[in-house]
Amino acid sequence: MGIRIVLHIGPMKTGTEALSSRLLSEPLPDSLIIPAGTAWPQSRSDVAKHPELELLGTRRGAPIERRLENIVAEARRRDVPDVTILLIAEALNVAQFPEYIINRLRQMADKLEIVFFARAQSAALLSFVAHRVQSWTSPAYIAPEFALIVRATRKRFYYDVYASRWSGDDHTLTILPYFEDDRSTDGLMKRFSQHTGIHVPAANKSNSANASLGKVQLVRIGELKQRLYKFRSIPVLEQLAAWMYFTARRRIQNELQGSRWALHAKERREIVERYRESNARFKKLLGSESRRDMWKRWFSELEAPPRK
Repeated sequence: MGIRIVLHIGPMKTGTEALSSRLLSEPLPDSLIIPAGTAWPQSRSDVAKHPELELLGTRRGAPIERRLENIVAEARRRDVPDVTILLIAEALNVAQFPEYIINRLRQMADKLEIVFFARAQSAALLSFVAHRVQSWTSPAYIAPEFALIVRATRKRFYYDVYASRWSGDDHTLTILPYFEDDRSTDGLMKRFSQHTGIHVPAANKSNSANASLGKVQLVRIGELKQRLYKFRSIPVLEQLAAWMYFTARRRIQNELQGSRWALHAKERREIVERYRESNARFKKLLGSESRRDMWKRWFSELEAPPRK
């Protein structure tokens, strides 16, 4: 029996939640494990992620290693020739010990494949900040503002860094482009299936995640969070404030959405310039892959205006 671990390292806002939601929308075959339930407790039943993997190599990582060992042992007991264990950890690009994580996973499995999606930074950052504005646990993000996008460029979406940190001779690194016209991320999921051999169910209402909000709705949610957030420091009011926030946010999210938040041409050019050197290094690291049609398109669209 062969055990393969596919480690998806994101990053955030590049389709990882849509991938997880689609895979869990149907019963998993015996040849695929996405740890959840008692094996890996999740905050949601429709999505499975494994952010605790970033603790590997630290004092707090020992229980996570034991959890992984149990999952691999269970996989080896299955009555199928090969089993794939899919782990999704969007924050691993900032993990403290990537070499240790790679080595431990490689020791546990017969094969290790690491995957990440590359999305144009101008679009990924916009989506990232919009997500944080809606997050109750991100008090610094209270409005869809370009200044927050600029701040986010300091650490995120440097694909040359991801490629350098996670490449190696004893495992496979698969990098896939994300295009903004991947309707409901269908194109992205097809590319993921083709390269990993993991079947991804088609999108439907039950597995659609993270619908985009209009700018007006984002502003309202940010204002609501700002008004309620001061009550988080008062124990007797904390839970009430959170309940009021999530109830109102759900109502706003279900409204007919207005125009989406978009970057102006000058703002977009600034983001492109901030990542120009990083993307040039990324292209070089891709080597011959960069000459494939999908990557030629991805790099050409970095400079192009967004599609309507």
